[in-house]
Amino acid sequence: MKLQFNRDPSDDSLLFSMDSNGNGGLPVFIRKYSEESMTSSYHTHDSIQINYIMHGSLKHHINNTSHDLVKGDIFIIPPFVHHRLSPKPGCSFEVIELEFLPEFIFGKHVTMENLENIFDFAYIEPFLVSECEVRPRLNLSGKAQTEVEMLFGRLLNEYEQRSNSFLLAIKSLVMWLLVFVSRCFHEDVRDVESRQLFDRHRTAITSAIEYIDQNFTDDVSIEKASHVAMLSQSYFSYLFKSMTGKTFVEYLTELRIQEAMRLLKNTNKRVVDICFESGFKNVNHFNRTFKNYAGISPLQYRNANHI
Repeated sequence: MKLQFNRDPSDDSLLFSMDSNGNGGLPVFIRKYSEESMTSSYHTHDSIQINYIMHGSLKHHINNTSHDLVKGDIFIIPPFVHHRLSPKPGCSFEVIELEFLPEFIFGKHVTMENLENIFDFAYIEPFLVSECEVRPRLNLSGKAQTEVEMLFGRLLNEYEQRSNSFLLAIKSLVMWLLVFVSRCFHEDVRDVESRQLFDRHRTAITSAIEYIDQNFTDDVSIEKASHVAMLSQSYFSYLFKSMTGKTFVEYLTELRIQEAMRLLKNTNKRVVDICFESGFKNVNHFNRTFKNYAGISPLQYRNANHI
């Protein structure tokens, strides 16, 4: 395994340094971004970069190949590896990006030899390999997805608030994130046959997820989604739950509740109108579902969060 900690002098590609992030000279940078603020041309970083897909779908181009990314995907890019992201027609997305200088986590004199003496470097081996072997992504689901999203939320909060000892807190959270994701990776590869099966059907499920993401406020059904994936309804349900960690109804309901939250927070529309605009067909069902999801009623949520 070989990492690059120095840039090839002959490399004239677009380079993003940690200083260019406008982060006040910190060794770490964290943000959420969507299509409006993405870099679509090939580029490199002088830092280690971790990206997690919070919502939607897009493409990642690396090693002269392209990979579809969906919610729950996480990937790590070593320093000075050429890559780019690109939107998919008609698809929105949200990515949370974490960048850090290697020495921020591993100390000032970073080499593979002394890393082994500092502590076990193996926990990030699934990702930090030479450029020709960089793995495209790991898809998290269920509790793993929830845990990672919680970790990223805490990281972003520490970075934005910058309270006392926030860099120490960020460093600890990054190390735990890497440990946790590595464990997920090793769990994922235990059942190679199942993983290969899921990979063969990944494109079909991705197409169905894109369809759901684009039409969740309309009359979306599992029959229509399985038809998009060109799979039987029962097999689609099995694969969908396996890949997303949620049933079709759970996934659809979460999208609708999140849209309702957005409308409650940012508009003055009536709750009954928001109910129908977010895809629900019955106000009483909407109120019950919202409270089960958020712990409070739509009106209470609005009163606490309305801008």
